[in-house]
Formats: sequence, C-alpha cells, structure tokens
Amino acid sequence: MQSGPMKPAAAEGELDLRDWSFQHDGALTLSGEWAFYSHQLLGARDSFEHVKKRYAIVPRSWNSYPDSYGVKNGQGYATYRLSVRIEPTSRILALRMPNISSAYKLWINGNLLASVGKVGTSRETVSAEQFPRIISFDGRTDRLDIIIQVANFQHRKGGIWVDIKLGDSNELVGSQMRTTAQEMIILGSLFIIGIYHIGLYAFRRREQFTVYFGLLCLLVAARIGVTGEGYLMQTFSFISWEAGLKIEYISFAFSAVTGFLYVYTLFPPDMSKLAKRLTLTFGLLLSIFVLAVPAIVFTRLLVIYQLFVLAAGVYALIVLIKAVVRKRDGAPFVLAGLLVFVLTVLNDILFYNEWGFYNQQLVPLGLFFFILMQSFIISTRFSSALFRVEQVSKELRELNTHLEDRIEERTEALRGANETLEKANKELAKMENSRRQLMTNISHDLGTPMTLLQGYLEAMQDGMVTTEEQRSKYVRMMLGKVGGVNRLIRDLFELSKLEAGQLRFHYIGVNLQDWIERHREQYEMDVRGKGLLFESKYIQGGGNEGELHPERIVLQLDLFRMDQVVANIIYNAIKHTGEGGKITLAYSFERSSGRVSVRVKDTGSGIEAEHLPYIFDRFYKKEMSRNSADGGSGLGLAIAKEIVEAHSGMIGAESVPEEGTVIWLSLPASLQ
Repeated sequence: MQSGPMKPAAAEGELDLRDWSFQHDGALTLSGEWAFYSHQLLGARDSFEHVKKRYAIVPRSWNSYPDSYGVKNGQGYATYRLSVRIEPTSRILALRMPNISSAYKLWINGNLLASVGKVGTSRETVSAEQFPRIISFDGRTDRLDIIIQVANFQHRKGGIWVDIKLGDSNELVGSQMRTTAQEMIILGSLFIIGIYHIGLYAFRRREQFTVYFGLLCLLVAARIGVTGEGYLMQTFSFISWEAGLKIEYISFAFSAVTGFLYVYTLFPPDMSKLAKRLTLTFGLLLSIFVLAVPAIVFTRLLVIYQLFVLAAGVYALIVLIKAVVRKRDGAPFVLAGLLVFVLTVLNDILFYNEWGFYNQQLVPLGLFFFILMQSFIISTRFSSALFRVEQVSKELRELNTHLEDRIEERTEALRGANETLEKANKELAKMENSRRQLMTNISHDLGTPMTLLQGYLEAMQDGMVTTEEQRSKYVRMMLGKVGGVNRLIRDLFELSKLEAGQLRFHYIGVNLQDWIERHREQYEMDVRGKGLLFESKYIQGGGNEGELHPERIVLQLDLFRMDQVVANIIYNAIKHTGEGGKITLAYSFERSSGRVSVRVKDTGSGIEAEHLPYIFDRFYKKEMSRNSADGGSGLGLAIAKEIVEAHSGMIGAESVPEEGTVIWLSLPASLQ
C-alpha cells in the first residue's frame, strides 16, 4: 500500500514537479534522464541550442556510459542540464549535493551557487575536491534551470553517481544535521572505543585481541572521516583530497588485516599461521602501493582491495564456524558480529561498484553490531574471571576455616606414608635376608657335594679303596653327588630363564577330560606303590555348570611344563604322607570366571603356618616347606609358580599341621 504520491522522474532533461509539495510530500531525488553534453563545459551564459546533446541517467557514473559519450573509464569533462518545473513558493528551497568526482560547478537559473574544486579540460587544469553541501535558493519561480559542470582526471570513477536531492531548505538542513550528528556520534564512539581497547592491551598484554580490535575501530573511524561528509578534511584543511583518498584506501586494506588478526588472537588453534602471514604481507603491500602512486592509479585497482577484504572476511568466517563447532569460548558472539560486518562491507562494495540497489554505506552500522558482540565477549570473560575469583576466595575461606582439619589430614597421611615406608623397609630387609640365605644355600648345596666328592677321591688316591666292590660303591656315590649338583645348576638356569621371560612355551589345546586321564595314568601306580590310596575326580558345578562335561572344557597348556608342575606337587605329597594315607586330585570348572581349578590334597604331616607364606620362595627348604620332592635344590615350587603364572594362572597352598595339605592351581579355560 503506497503511503504518498508517486515520485516523478526526469525524462529527456525535463522534470515536472508542479503536483509535488515539498512541504507536505518532502524532498525527492532528481533522478532520471538529464541532458548531457560530453567534452563541453557550458555555463549559464552559453547557448545550448546548437550544441550536440545526449541524455544520461543520473545517478550513474561515467564508467557505465557507452564509449560514444566520450567519458571512457570515468575520465573527462562534461555538462549536465535539467529543467525542473515547480509551483512557486515563498519558502526557501535547497539542493543537497553529494560528493561528485572530482570537481564541479553549479548554476541555478543563471546564478553560480557552488564551485567545488577547480573544473578544467585536462589533468593539469583540474583540481579535485569532494565535499557534500546544501545549496539554498529562492523558491519564488516556476522553473529551475540546473546546470552542472563536472570534470574528473584524478579518480577512477567520474560523474554524478550519487543522488541529488531537492526540497525545502529547512527539511534538508534538518536532515543533514541529523545525519551529521549520527555520523559524528559513530565517529566519536569508534575513536573512544578504539583508544579504550588499546589502553586495555597496554595494561594487560596477554589479551592481544583487544589491541587489534582497537586498531580496527580507529581504521574504520579514519575511513568514515574522509568519506561521506569528509569531516577530517573539513576540520583539518591541510589534508588534501588525494591524501584523504589515500587514508580511505589504506584504512580499507588494513581494517581487513586487523580484523583478521583479531580473529587469529582469539582462536589461534583454528587458523593457519600461513594465512595470517599472507594477509599481513598483502595488506602491507597494498598500503605501500597506495602511498607510492597517484590516486588515478590505485583507485582503478579498487577491485583488488575489495577482493582482498572479502577473502580475508570469508576465511575468518570459516575459522569462526570451526571455532563454534569446537565450542570455543565466545565464538558464537564473534561469528555473529563478523558475519553482519562482512555483509555490510559487501553492501558497500556493491554500492561503490554500482551493483546494488541500496545506495547507502552500512559499514558503520555493521561495525556497531560487531562492537556490541565484542562487548558481550568482554562481559563474558569478565564474568568468568570474576566467577573464578569468587571461587578462589571461597576456597581460601574454606581452607582457612578447615585449616586444622587439613593439617590433621596431612599429618595422618604422613603417618600412613611413614608406616608404608617402614613396611617397605621391612620388606627390603626381608629380601636382603632372603638374598643372604639364598647365597648361603647355594654355597651349602654346592659345597657339600664337592667336599664329599673330594673325600671320595682322596680315599681312592690314598689306596683306601682296594676291592672292586668298594670302587663301584664309591663311583656310584660320586655319580649321585654329581647328579645332584647338575640338577641344582639345571634348576637355577631354568628358574632364571623363567623369571627373565626367555623360556619359550608351546601351548596346545587340551580338553580337561584328557588331562585328567593323563594324570591318572602317570601317577596312580607311583602313589599306590608307596602304599597310599589314590583318587582322581571331576566335581560338577551348581546350576547349569553341573551339566558341563569335562570334554567340553579346553585349556591352553604347554604339557611338558605343566607335567613338571604336577609331578613336583604330587611327589612332594607322596614324600610327606605316611603309609595308609591318601592323595586326591580334584578338578572343577567355574563358568562365571572361565577358570579350571586343580586341587592336590594329601593326608600327610601338613605345613606349619609360619612356613606356609614362603613355600614358593627359592631355596626355602625347611623340613615342612615342601619346596622340593627330594629335599634337594629348594627350587621345585618356585619353578612351578613361574610356569603357572606363565599360563596366566595362579598357585597357592592351604594346610593344617598333622591333618594334610592342599596345593591348588587355577588356570584359564574355555568351552567348545
């Protein structure tokens, strides 16, 4: 639904505004077809009747005109003319003239009302200047004859490419004052925020992102100051038109660099260092190029600056998306702010290239939103820091409140540590005693047979052995002692290899039924031959385990080594069980743990409680310890323990003196 009358447009150099009320309908743009005289500088006193004219769309830059218009690449000079019919009014009317590249003169009804820069026909005779201004004139006329001379040899884009507004003087001045106030507020705010963030960095060097954000604000402020109303050039007269243009381009390039570094310092793990170096290098090169060449050269390369800024912005957005996905602190705020800022930069790029429909710069608004997001980040970090401070303060209060309890706890912990150290010291002392006992036993077990051998040999040497029967007896005794020494050396060698993990085992699958039968065949005759009873049985488990047949239970065994273990246990049991006693082998399987248990029980003399913990130690040969079947080396059960553990099993003993002993094995098994 339309809220006012249709805005008229100029056609063939004429514009009829007699039905338009500036007081009620407001100001309007003088857009449409203007009479255009290329390569002509015509003033109010010149005749236009015999001069060749064309019609050109305003606002539109010369760069978009056909080559036949004679202003190729935006360079040249020309005259615009528009005849406007209005209703006479006693009110003061005004034109709001934008920046026109790069110099112009304006006549209304034959009166020269504005001259910006110096209009000429060559680069040498043209002096560029850009200031938007409001030009007031008497409205008591029915026709406005507007003539504008434009000359441009210093900028890439020439002509009138921003709207000219016509309206009531009070309204245009009021609108201009509001616009000026808004831009000055933005400009001042950016300057203050920039200095503030640089000050933050000066006091807290760890927060590097603040200095880059501050520089970004100052750069955008500098660019705003030399574009639009040109406040910096109006305030500081020594800043020339070309110097202002250089400030604009350098600020544009370096705002991309500082924005990129701002994102990098916030989320360094998510951004490439190579991209950082390339962005910084390219931004410096573009800035040096602006300083080294005249405006007509670097303004023609605006597209390179725009592509650089867009590339840096898009890459920074990709980095921020990664940071959001990886849940970096503050990343959503930075992403939202930068996204809006990049979109406003894109709008300004479209505006400067006359590709967009929105004819206003939005970068200040985009940066304002970016600053808002930055305030959220600082607030979040401040809140987090304050929360951490409060937590530390709370912990300190609790520490002070419960300091005595803490000291008591630490004292108790130290007491426990001392007890542990004392226990470890006792264990070390016990190990040292064991080592000494080991050396004593080895010396004894090697020295005794060697002494006897020496005695037998000396007896034979001295002629004390005279008969063949005596000689044979002494040889048998010596061979027995040599065999004992050999067994000791063999057991020591085997035990050392077991403990070092150098002994190879050859595992095969053996079902429990076959293993039970193997033991019955190997040991039943020997046990019964000693006048003892022998029993071998498989004990069924409860529940479903009671249905398992031992043929379904499979163990992974090195049969030779396990026979060595079982033989040592059974022959020890035979030695310590008197005639008429009984030896029982009991087997069982526990499905929940997947292990087979073998229990060798005798009814012999048993083992005293003080010896029971040490029966698997090397050379522990107390009479009741059962560490060897023949009382020889004292290594039998120590070797058995190493073999069982190599099968991922366990071995242990239970005994009651004068009632008997149980040596048990626990080995892993599976079902088939």
